[in-house]
Amino acid sequence: MITTYSDFRQQLKSWLDKVRNNHTPLFVTNAKGEDVVVLSKSDYESMEETFYLLKNPNNAARILKGITDYEKGLGKARKLIEE
Repeated sequence: MITTYSDFRQQLKSWLDKVRNNHTPLFVTNAKGEDVVVLSKSDYESMEETFYLLKNPNNAARILKGITDYEKGLGKARKLIEE
């Protein structure tokens, strides 16, 4: 989604509801400066967690191997352990 700074300001509640409900970032353009991106808090926290997990090279390699294995059909269904 993309809007202008003026439109964003005029329809703030509507735009924020769309961002939150659709989990889609909103790009707010500004002719006189740098554009901004608006994200829901849950999407932002999810990105932060992903960055944290991928920051460690060993952890990143393990995660990427798991994704590759899953895509090759090597995944196994397991029951969750309930405490």
